[in-house]
Amino acid sequence: MRGPGKLSNIRLRAKPREAAKWAGEPDDNVTIRPKLIAAGLLTGLALAAVALALFFMLRTLPDYQRETGATPTPTAAYGNMMAVTRDPSQPTPFPSLSKGSRGERVLRLQTRLQELGYYAGETDGQFGGGTEQAVMLFQQANGLDADGYVGEATEAILYSDSAVRYTGTPVTSAAPTAAASTPVPFPGTLRSGSKGDSVITLQTRLRELGYYTGAIDGDYGRGTQNAVSAFQSANGLTADGVCGQLTWTALFSDTAVPKPTTAPVPTLDPSAARPYVRADGLPLVVNKKNPLPEGYATLQLVDMSTYCDPDIVKIKYAGTLAESEAVDALMVMLGAARAEGVGDWQISAAYRSETYQQQLMDEKVAELMRVNGLSRTKAEKAALNTVAEPGKSEHHLGTCFDITVPGRTFSGTRQHQWLTENCWKYGFILRYAKDKESITGYTAEAWHYRWVGQPHAQIMHEENLCLEEYVAKYGQP
Repeated sequence: MRGPGKLSNIRLRAKPREAAKWAGEPDDNVTIRPKLIAAGLLTGLALAAVALALFFMLRTLPDYQRETGATPTPTAAYGNMMAVTRDPSQPTPFPSLSKGSRGERVLRLQTRLQELGYYAGETDGQFGGGTEQAVMLFQQANGLDADGYVGEATEAILYSDSAVRYTGTPVTSAAPTAAASTPVPFPGTLRSGSKGDSVITLQTRLRELGYYTGAIDGDYGRGTQNAVSAFQSANGLTADGVCGQLTWTALFSDTAVPKPTTAPVPTLDPSAARPYVRADGLPLVVNKKNPLPEGYATLQLVDMSTYCDPDIVKIKYAGTLAESEAVDALMVMLGAARAEGVGDWQISAAYRSETYQQQLMDEKVAELMRVNGLSRTKAEKAALNTVAEPGKSEHHLGTCFDITVPGRTFSGTRQHQWLTENCWKYGFILRYAKDKESITGYTAEAWHYRWVGQPHAQIMHEENLCLEEYVAKYGQP
């Protein structure tokens, strides 16, 4: 072990200041120590306070997070910060008018609809049911969606010089709509071939609204299909003849539009004698089994080449004759088609005398013998499929027309399509249809139309009957 001497030697080797401290001698810096201790104590206290604050903050943080999660502070989504006002570079939305609108624009609308013949109600500046129906009639006649809303497109045509005038009975007030008292559940899509109670419900509703006049038999046939198409067209829906959910909902709503009034067309006066009308009031049938009655005489033939408006229809051959009231109905129909943008009509044939019919038969027989190499007997038999024998042709009546398009095959044209969809509205029927060849006895002719008047054409259209079937069903023996 080291002795005291060793220790004193060590101290003597130390630096003078350190030696003095160890020897108990006073030092000028000794007085600093209390200050350093005090400063250290204060720093420790400060750090402890900070730690304590952090402790309490961390304990309360979950509560804050839960609260802000439950009721987050609203913040604007990025990209929408400046969307408070409308972009002035964007077009100003057009202020459309609809049911419930009021004011000067509605008053102006009603006045214009009156001028064009669509509206005869009170011009009071209130857009009610009558105004709505007048707007829909205008839209339908002018090739617009018949939705009853006066948007930019409707207003542009309405106040233009090209606006089509209405020739039917103007709307005076809201036509009563037979509304379903309770919502009718949608039974699923109904189409041609569907049967059952749902079809009966559909047919009943279509009849209430004036679109269907056939039998309520639960059979979704051509008549029901045509009635559905007519309803869809009048109510701004796709006219495909299929009753889907959209059509069903519109059909049973309080706003379902009843069948619009069609343009007036000449009708058969039941009190007046017509050679082309049977004693029971039905159209006269002339075919292979029913020749023209003995001593048949036409009523009032007119020369179509001078009688008809050449801006509406071209008469292919000068001197073409037809019964005047049938021609009047024809001109109304073709005028309506033209108003819808379908023109370029031509009449290739109308009334034919028995002498002329014999000439056509002879020409057809000669053609079959020359081109097909048939004997006269076989050629005469074959000719009967397309050419009627003299005395057995409907053209002898003067109420039939071969309607064509100049320089084109008629079948498949837009004129053909328009007649298929609309001719019945004007008292006309397609006389020789493809699906009725076995009944009429003639090959289908897409161009051959006969005027039979209302309501015969409508019933035949809705029930998908050819003339022979119609007379058999409704005629008196």
